[in-house]
Amino acid sequence: MNPQTASIFALVFVAIGAVAVFIMLEMTVRTRDRTDKKIWLYTHKILGYIFLALLLVTVLFMIRKAAGFQGELSPRAIMHIVLALALLPLVVIKILLVRRHPQHSKKLPLLGIAIFVLAVALTGISAGYYILHRSNSSYTIIEAIDNDVLDLELGKAITVKKCSKCHSLERVYRAFKSNNSWVVTINKMALLDSPNIASFDVKQTLNYLIAQQKVREEKLAVSSQAEIGKSLVSQKCSICHNLDRIFGARKNSDEWGATVSRMMATMGDPAFLSEEEKADIVMFLSRGKKKINK
Repeated sequence: MNPQTASIFALVFVAIGAVAVFIMLEMTVRTRDRTDKKIWLYTHKILGYIFLALLLVTVLFMIRKAAGFQGELSPRAIMHIVLALALLPLVVIKILLVRRHPQHSKKLPLLGIAIFVLAVALTGISAGYYILHRSNSSYTIIEAIDNDVLDLELGKAITVKKCSKCHSLERVYRAFKSNNSWVVTINKMALLDSPNIASFDVKQTLNYLIAQQKVREEKLAVSSQAEIGKSLVSQKCSICHNLDRIFGARKNSDEWGATVSRMMATMGDPAFLSEEEKADIVMFLSRGKKKINK
């Protein structure tokens, strides 16, 4: 649930509470003048249960979001959690008093007012913050002029702090996108969490995630080439050699290149190995080769 949707949800929550309090006060002050008391009573009861249901949904979303947050919570977020957790037992107590202890009904208006005041405070520090804020954020891209201020360590710190507020970092680090797609995604996330993510943060995050993806792509390419080389060694080299002899040898890439070239010439078959396959074998043998199970 993004901040804008959550703000609308919270305003509906408070509006229902306000109507319920109004009905409660009207019933308390002018009971004798009401011929439709039963209708007002049922309306108040229905609004009360809707209020409780919305509160439970709010608490569930809050717990889910807080559980996925990997950084330190802000004072405003902590206050939001405290108010929500304080509000929930008060609503439950009010319902129990109505259903199980009607002799305490004279205390219910004060309890209802206290619940409404807490609900307004709960909404004010979250929904009010986003509704009153007028975002001036603009679509941000990395330009050549930004190279002097871009820093990978700073970008990593900002990514951890900002992105972990809404989802796990594993989701971020496992994604593969084009540079343009990263720009679109990060700008979209910045808009959802505005004004907490500034244009400067967007640029640093973009720079870090694009650089981090390049590192992952290089590792995957090397790993893929190594697997191909491993398979070729098992298929081609084992024709003439014991694999223990191959894995026991200690050579650098140039030496392995010369060895494989000599073996290709010895086989006398131009189709025995292509240059690409030769490169895969040399890379595998010269970089941390692992013994192949026979």
